[in-house]
Amino acid sequence: MKYIFGLKDIPEDKLPLTGGKARSLAYMLSDLKLNVPEGYVITSEAFVDGKLKEDADRELHELLPALNTEYTYAVRSSAINEDGENASFAGQYETITDVKVDDIPSAVEEVISSKDVQRVKGYTESFGEEDKGIAVVIQRFVRPTFAGVLFTSDPLTGRDDKMVGNYVKGEGEKLVSGAENAEVFSMDSVKYRYEGNAEFRKFAKSLWSSCRKIRLSYGMPMDIEWAVSEGKVYILQARPITTLRRIDSSTYRVNGSMSGYKLLTRTNVGEIFMKPVSPMTFSVLEKINDVLGLPDWLDNIYGQPYMNISVMCSAFVAFGRTEEKAYESLKDLVGNVPEGTRIPISPFDKKTFLRKVKTLVFPKEKSKLTKKQKLQMVEDLADISRGLIEEIKLIGSSSDLYSYWNNKLQPYLNDGLSSIMAASGTAMVPLFMTRGKITKIAGEEMSNRLCGGCVGILDSMKPLLLIEDVIDGTLSEEEYIRICGHRSADEMELMAPRPYEDPTFPKNLIEEHRKSGINLHEMQENEHRKFKEALAEFKEKYPSKSKWIDKQLKGFAHANDFREEIRSKGVVIFSVFREYIRKAGELSGLGDDIFYLSYLEMFDLLQGKGEAVAGIPARKATYAEYLKYPSFPNVILGRFDPEKWTEDTNRRSDFYCEDTKTSSAASDVKGFPGAAGQVTGTVRVIASIDEIDQVQQGDILVTTATNIGWTLVFPKVAAVVTDIGAPLSHAAIVAREFGIPAVVGCGNATTVLRTGDVVTVDGSSGTVTKV
Repeated sequence: MKYIFGLKDIPEDKLPLTGGKARSLAYMLSDLKLNVPEGYVITSEAFVDGKLKEDADRELHELLPALNTEYTYAVRSSAINEDGENASFAGQYETITDVKVDDIPSAVEEVISSKDVQRVKGYTESFGEEDKGIAVVIQRFVRPTFAGVLFTSDPLTGRDDKMVGNYVKGEGEKLVSGAENAEVFSMDSVKYRYEGNAEFRKFAKSLWSSCRKIRLSYGMPMDIEWAVSEGKVYILQARPITTLRRIDSSTYRVNGSMSGYKLLTRTNVGEIFMKPVSPMTFSVLEKINDVLGLPDWLDNIYGQPYMNISVMCSAFVAFGRTEEKAYESLKDLVGNVPEGTRIPISPFDKKTFLRKVKTLVFPKEKSKLTKKQKLQMVEDLADISRGLIEEIKLIGSSSDLYSYWNNKLQPYLNDGLSSIMAASGTAMVPLFMTRGKITKIAGEEMSNRLCGGCVGILDSMKPLLLIEDVIDGTLSEEEYIRICGHRSADEMELMAPRPYEDPTFPKNLIEEHRKSGINLHEMQENEHRKFKEALAEFKEKYPSKSKWIDKQLKGFAHANDFREEIRSKGVVIFSVFREYIRKAGELSGLGDDIFYLSYLEMFDLLQGKGEAVAGIPARKATYAEYLKYPSFPNVILGRFDPEKWTEDTNRRSDFYCEDTKTSSAASDVKGFPGAAGQVTGTVRVIASIDEIDQVQQGDILVTTATNIGWTLVFPKVAAVVTDIGAPLSHAAIVAREFGIPAVVGCGNATTVLRTGDVVTVDGSSGTVTKV
């Protein structure tokens, strides 16, 4: 057995035995091509009871003649749980520098023995860690002119607009031990600018470039040790900043606001995920972030998903837009942010992003389908999915289920996503441009009227409209289930049951709709008449724009229809994956507890590797705790502590800023004009879809957000007001098509308004006024 490997040549199966430090050094040498002193690692399996095994000791002595005696070496620990996200173990184990070649074996023994000293044991216990073994790194020692530490984000506040660091002259151990006062410096993260002692200026840009590369590659705030020797900057170590930890995977403790200073919003994403997501769903969202090359784009606080405005704006800025124009480009998607709020901008990895997008559009494992076949697959996706679900139900063993993933289901998903990409092209662009173009010519009110009734029957409206077709006999219940049975309030949560799993579900909908006495098709047709009137008015006033407006509205209607259809197809794919997960739970004996694993852990389980199962009780307890919290603020800036916020009697649900003391929410309610019209009525505040039965005919529905699961209540209400939302949100789209006044994205509606309040809702101006 081989125990010692060059840092550039560690086999994949040996990496887990090399410890955090060695793995990081190997990655920076081989993948990032950084200036890291060359060296070797002795794997943890070389040691027994604090001693080198005999054959490992022999291998070490055989290595010594190959080392350059003109150099000296640094011998350092690389414990298995060292330099990780949970604990750094900085300065806990011995590091011996300036070691001559002949003295390396004794230095290795000294480093290994340091794991048994009291400070290491105490540190390990304080973090709830256990001794998982230790490897040892032998690296060429660089005699430093300067040595120091650099944090790519402020370790106290999480702000990552500046890198902050300090250094001493000579070896860095003086800095780590506190034996010498250090010089402090900083560098802007996005665009290089140095602030600090002039003596270090000539090395600063080289250090900035290396550290920026490390930060972008690791995708998290990093603590980096470095040295300058003979005019060159060397990277000696890089590890996550443990005070800025985003997630503890073992317990599903996740708080994305703690990993950096960023602006998060629940607009749109809060409509899709109205409850905390399970660990399984969270793992899929993390994969989406990775596939898109947008780190933490779909972020998370205590299970509640957020959209990361900062990473999106940072991407725009990286490609040359100003911060202001970046936000304006995204406003319809991410909603309003409080006036005067500056969106934090962070370094963004353009190369990785472009590579990920290229891989997404032109995957290595290319679909064998022709363009025509791809378009047909999008059309047939629902029928294909139903066939796959039936096949999954018949699988009888874990090994067969895993083979089915590799041989059938994954290729299907790849073909499905490839087909959707091929069908999309630039179809979605009008969603973000049409409204603004019309507003410049004819004003916001006309823009809202034209964009309101032009889109026709969208997928999110079908569960409601098609019930009438079932009632009048033009559509069977079976066909209704086929078209709408996968759509529900929690349709993107893999743990949540789908309506089609209960074939009797349409009967309740039919009974409820018959009681209402409402004609939905008539409401929709009436709204379309209003659209025709607005269009005629526009053409009369701007005759030269007649063909132009037809083209714009045709593109806008197609974009809306396509967006809704793709969402529906995506839910179909999620439903297939849910059935696959359920089958894995059945075959493994875990049942629904399978949803407390990640999808990768599930695949490991199917292959007989079930180590992660031991963590299910802790994750289950954490998730149960998450379900007890109210919805967190729509917009969060900076680090957010859910416990403190929940205990605050003056807490606001619209906006939270770490740097601002809690103040009362604004007493007025204002948001985006969602759907035109004005109505006065009585407020009904609904906290969740579980309370939807409380809504009475003619109520003004006030809630955090709505999605397709709420569509069935729309005909009963006189108006809709939401905390979360934007012109492209579900509440706005559906309300426009049914002619129900709506104001969306208010932020504070559920805080300011109470059930029983009488208010006037003006969907054209985006205001809600108490009467």
